[in-house]
Amino acid sequence: MEYIDFVVETLGSFDDYTFEMLKKALVGEYLSFSVIKEDKVSKEVLSEKVCDYFEKVTIKTGKSFDKLIEAYTKGIAYVVGNNIAKVPKAKKNSQVKEDTPRAAKYYEKALTIKNSRNLSTRNLIDYSRIIFCLYMEIIKNNYSVIDNFDFSSNVLKPDAVINGMKMKEDFLIVKKKYFNIKELYSIDTCTFVIAVILLYTIINERI
Repeated sequence: MEYIDFVVETLGSFDDYTFEMLKKALVGEYLSFSVIKEDKVSKEVLSEKVCDYFEKVTIKTGKSFDKLIEAYTKGIAYVVGNNIAKVPKAKKNSQVKEDTPRAAKYYEKALTIKNSRNLSTRNLIDYSRIIFCLYMEIIKNNYSVIDNFDFSSNVLKPDAVINGMKMKEDFLIVKKKYFNIKELYSIDTCTFVIAVILLYTIINERI
């Protein structure tokens, strides 16, 4: 996947209302303009700026855009993975098959999309919708394990998702933030830029 195609196929389709929401989410925190005032930033100008950002990240990290997308898909899968109810193990000598929790079914479906070859922008949007809707249910339930969720894109609140990701902690070795977003042109910060764009892409499709 090329970052120009990703930007065109996501941001390029935004209506005016969703574009303004995206602009507020990106400009100031991830992107900045030294000459143009924010209210004068058009869709074309922002699209070019986002492409410039992705180009700088690929140069800074030495990673292709495909690798940045891979880091994004792995990152958001990790955010929700431990909060999805497990598939029940069949009881010994039991003929009764345990039902797989709905949340687990969709999470596995998302992982199947993530692991497919030649991931397209459409695949990425579908994958992200599942993961983000699961995450909203996790947030709503105070970060407890979930077995069901609302798959409607109407439940998505980008600020809640992004703030939750920022607070995600990794306990494998020592308690620390999972995402390191101190460096603007890093893989982790790029994950947030991609997440913001895809969240508003999903919202734009429901309007």
